[in-house]
Amino acid sequence: MPVKKTILNSRSFDVYQDRNKYYEDLRRKRNDVTIELRKTLRDEQLKKHRNIVLDAHNDELELKPEPEVELTIDDIKEGLKGHTSSVKKLNCLKYARKMLSSRKCAPIDDFIKAGILPMLMDFLTPKYNNDTDFQYECSWILTNVASGSSANTTSIVNEGAVPLLINLLKSPDIRVMEQAVWALGNIAGDGPKLRDIVLSNGIVPILNSLLQTTQQVTAQQNIVWTLSNLCRSKTPPPNFNYLLPSIPLLVGMLNHNDSQVVSNACWALSYLTDGSNEKIQVIIEAGALKGILKYLEVDDTTILIPALRVVGNIVSGNDVQTKHALDHGVLRYLHNLLNHRRIPVVKDAAWLLSNVMAGSVEQIQAAIDHNLLPVLIRALQRGDIKVQKEAAWAINNLFSGGSDAQKSHLIDIGILEPYCALLISPDDRMVEIILEGLNQLLEKSDCTRGKICMLIEEANGLDHLESLQNHSSQKIYEMSYNIVEKYFQGEDEIQDFDLGIIPQDMSSGNIFSIDH
Repeated sequence: MPVKKTILNSRSFDVYQDRNKYYEDLRRKRNDVTIELRKTLRDEQLKKHRNIVLDAHNDELELKPEPEVELTIDDIKEGLKGHTSSVKKLNCLKYARKMLSSRKCAPIDDFIKAGILPMLMDFLTPKYNNDTDFQYECSWILTNVASGSSANTTSIVNEGAVPLLINLLKSPDIRVMEQAVWALGNIAGDGPKLRDIVLSNGIVPILNSLLQTTQQVTAQQNIVWTLSNLCRSKTPPPNFNYLLPSIPLLVGMLNHNDSQVVSNACWALSYLTDGSNEKIQVIIEAGALKGILKYLEVDDTTILIPALRVVGNIVSGNDVQTKHALDHGVLRYLHNLLNHRRIPVVKDAAWLLSNVMAGSVEQIQAAIDHNLLPVLIRALQRGDIKVQKEAAWAINNLFSGGSDAQKSHLIDIGILEPYCALLISPDDRMVEIILEGLNQLLEKSDCTRGKICMLIEEANGLDHLESLQNHSSQKIYEMSYNIVEKYFQGEDEIQDFDLGIIPQDMSSGNIFSIDH
């Protein structure tokens, strides 16, 4: 059975609100570091490489005939030389494939150092179109070599394997075609440099054609997975023009009856929506939202998580794109998602809601009307720091852009006690987020500021603020000091407030901005 090799790509995306902007301008992408209102995306486990492991019960994979003695890498190299028979060469390739399919300690580095890779390239050429077993075995070997380190994968590309493998996508032997797709998916999954090499060799039109004509589900799984790897990575992102023709096909795959095909299509669309508003609009116009919302109710998190990220990316777009998502009923799914058993789902749902809260007063009210504030408070109390940060950002956005009535409603249902309790979080970033939110709340509540100060004090917020003035972080010290001095002194003291004694100039408007 195939084994997927995963890498962890932890991404933190902090974007903030410019206080001089109207709510239409609040929604910003994560790389807009000048904005105070964060538009985050999530930690993400990415499917990079897959290694094909021999199934002991699959007779087709057994070596025929079995060598009488175990072969070494040197034996394989010698057996692949020109003077040996075709039968011996094929058996050596099969033995090498079995050797590199080991679950543990596949000798990929030794295989490369022995200089065998250049010998394999000849077997990928049209010379063997009438003897496709050689092409099949070599493609399998390269698939497993590419499942190793970046250096291993790069060595394949340096030998000129990419155009040869792309040519094999046209093979009438479906085994060869599927194996070449798999190998190219592993190469593209290594990173932006190799991904772009694969893209520049014209792979996408061929994959699109195969996806439209191939009926075999395993082949469809591999094709969509390879397309998802071609869409992946942001530093830099792939050339969007290469991938445009694939978008309608990927959206169509959302209706496939195979869960792995659907999951891979969701991942591909999540990568493509993780960019500019113009890219998001293309995905919207392809009908992705209509096709993907139903997956926000499934139990299978291999589909749910990427589907949720597609929707979250759309909501993080401009105000019209957010409204488009809300008009399609996105909010009705969030109650269950914020109570989900899996923390990554709750975190992404809170992130999505934070971007709704970055919208207009009407969009904030839509979230309130769906009774999402109480469940958001529970998410704030859930205990996982990543969930708490996303929930805190949602609350901060309401404090910043909500109406007085909306802020009063949030306070009335008990936000301040759990919110202020996070001022003593051991995570400095968490503390900074809460300080920013408190400043936003107090700064924009002229008529009710005195009452809010009293409620913050009753929630132990003032005690925590005073304790933070002994914090080891200079930034946290300054932020807490300025809040106490500006909002928790007597009226006479406020009137006599001297900016010159404050550790940082409040007139700059940037005291509470949190650097990325």
